[in-house]
Amino acid sequence: MPSAAADGLKKYVIFGAGPAGLYTAWRLLTSGKLNSNDALILNEWADYSFPGQTNSGRKPAGRICTYHYRGNNNNAYIELGGMRYIGWNKDTQLGHELVTKTVATLDLKPVPFKTTDNPLFYLRGQHVYQNDISEANPVRYHTNADEKNFPVSQLFSQISENLIGDQNLSTQEAQCAFYSNGSLPNSNSVFEKGDLISNTGYWNQMYAEKGNEAYLYAKYAGGYASNTINWNAADAAIYNGEVAPGGTFLTLSEGYSTLFEKLFTEIESEATRRGIKFSFFPKTRLHSIQLKADGGTLYKIASSNAPYTPISDVQYVADHAFLAMPPESVELVAQATRYSSIANGYDFLNSTVVQNSLSSVIKQPAYKVAMFFDHDWWSSSCHPPKVNSEDSVYGPSVTDLPLRQIYYFGNNGSKDSQESVYGLLASYNDEEFVNFWKELELPVTDRQAIPENSDLKVLGGPRHASPRMIKMLRAQLAELHFGSVDQIDQVPMPKEAVLMDWGDNPFGAGYHAWAPHYDVCDVIDKIRNLGALAGHPNSQVFLVGSAFSNQQAWVEGAFQTAESVLVENFGLSPLGDDLLSKSDLITPAVQPVS
Repeated sequence: MPSAAADGLKKYVIFGAGPAGLYTAWRLLTSGKLNSNDALILNEWADYSFPGQTNSGRKPAGRICTYHYRGNNNNAYIELGGMRYIGWNKDTQLGHELVTKTVATLDLKPVPFKTTDNPLFYLRGQHVYQNDISEANPVRYHTNADEKNFPVSQLFSQISENLIGDQNLSTQEAQCAFYSNGSLPNSNSVFEKGDLISNTGYWNQMYAEKGNEAYLYAKYAGGYASNTINWNAADAAIYNGEVAPGGTFLTLSEGYSTLFEKLFTEIESEATRRGIKFSFFPKTRLHSIQLKADGGTLYKIASSNAPYTPISDVQYVADHAFLAMPPESVELVAQATRYSSIANGYDFLNSTVVQNSLSSVIKQPAYKVAMFFDHDWWSSSCHPPKVNSEDSVYGPSVTDLPLRQIYYFGNNGSKDSQESVYGLLASYNDEEFVNFWKELELPVTDRQAIPENSDLKVLGGPRHASPRMIKMLRAQLAELHFGSVDQIDQVPMPKEAVLMDWGDNPFGAGYHAWAPHYDVCDVIDKIRNLGALAGHPNSQVFLVGSAFSNQQAWVEGAFQTAESVLVENFGLSPLGDDLLSKSDLITPAVQPVS
């Protein structure tokens, strides 16, 4: 455990070894800003299988989780968490700049994560490929005549155009202005011209603009129910106007977790090379935290074996603290801090302004189930996906069944793999569909034995699906690819089936969305320094992670918030030439630390 003694070291303490925490540690160490007598401490609740660490945990990190068949790194794999990023294009200023440049700096080799431009849809009992949707073959939704004759991506674009009007939102500055004061350009069936769009919900606007059937078409054919919830309509108008099948995605040849394994090894080697004292404490969580009057931080820690009880009454001290964790995890710390016995500290997490800002994002549950087979049976099915294994096209197929989205990873194992195994992301679902699968996790012979709010299964990694869940998956896959549940025998028994429920504590969500009635850019700017937000300008407690970013649900958002904190508060040079010009949403708020 980290020493609580006053040993004269300047201590940089990071809570969370997910994407934001690892990026923060890596950038601090490689920046040259730390002195040889400084200490960098990284605490992580989970027990990730970082290279060189003795553990039995899952692959890193956070809501990224590459799973190889039967845990063998040579075998085929499926991404059970975030699975891709958008390559940065300097000329167009589009894509994920920080992830792209981090991958290049670490000398990792990206590979295409290709999605088909002609996905298979199964909606209201109708099998249809996107390119076949037409006036002669409309989707079975009672929308306006023209709206069921074209792909759902065009419906999203139409709604965005109706909300944005003729405003040019090509720059982040313009987008921030839109979040702050963008108004509805025309009246619709419910809202009036001039209404502040960010103070309205997207679902409300969809209904008012297009009606309920169009909303249902967007919800089910769009693949993600999360895109159509009642989130901040101003943010949704921009985000949903840009998202469409066939995006330019990249991943890493051995899985997305490779990026975080490499970051960890670089952290260790850089610390050694620069003489920085680096300490990593897995299976350790932040229990409670308060501010000191001089801007330092007092905190207590807990073991993952007893996460809600401090290890001791020792109050540790940090000069600079980084909460690299999602809102649910922050709230768990806030709950403990309310009743903590930390002496001479200020409870900033439970201040009204901080709690209100933490409530500015909506937690969105997400769930994935992976299956591995000895052959790609879907390729010869009655309704095959438009997938060319030679080109590594992953899909998706999109359904209104609880399966929702299906991705075809295929036989992507290494050349050293001892057997051919084909991976299928059999269900990628979110929102209300999560509960359909959650109820199938336990065998029908079992009773619930652990309270839901303290069941931390997600930290332990993928769990094997129950026999009933596997049968339900096979039945729905049969309906999708063979036309009927009665054809279940056409879907073979998998060699292995594993799942991840990202709604479990301490993550609490697979991704997040901005709530209505908040100024997005203003929250992004101020929430990064939680103590300063609560009225303590000397605070050195920073919140980093994707949830409070303009790239929610992406690793880029986690990197971006961390980068902005480090550049603005610690004087680091930006990783990329383009950062803090056109590609970020964040304006300087705090002076750099000398």
